Amino acid sequence: MKTLLTIAILAFSCSSFAWSSKGETSKEYTFKYKLKGETFEYSTSKGSYEDAFEVAAQKCFNHFKGAGKVSEDRGLDIIDVCANPRS
Repeated sequence: MKTLLTIAILAFSCSSFAWSSKGETSKEYTFKYKLKGETFEYSTSKGSYEDAFEVAAQKCFNHFKGAGKVSEDRGLDIIDVCANPRS
């Protein structure tokens, strides 16, 4: 009986490796940002909202920052806008 039970447990555990799991499916996410009358919209395809948000926030910051340095107040405004998209 113990042998039969051991074989059943091993067979079940080995078959669980054969189960296929679905990979992450990409979904289209669109983010809109507004800063002092200027609008920036960014669309991306990612597996999760969190991944898409991270990329979009970085693109937003780079867009509004532009080339060169910005003042501390302007930088904080940009961070606030990029951390809180409109949609």
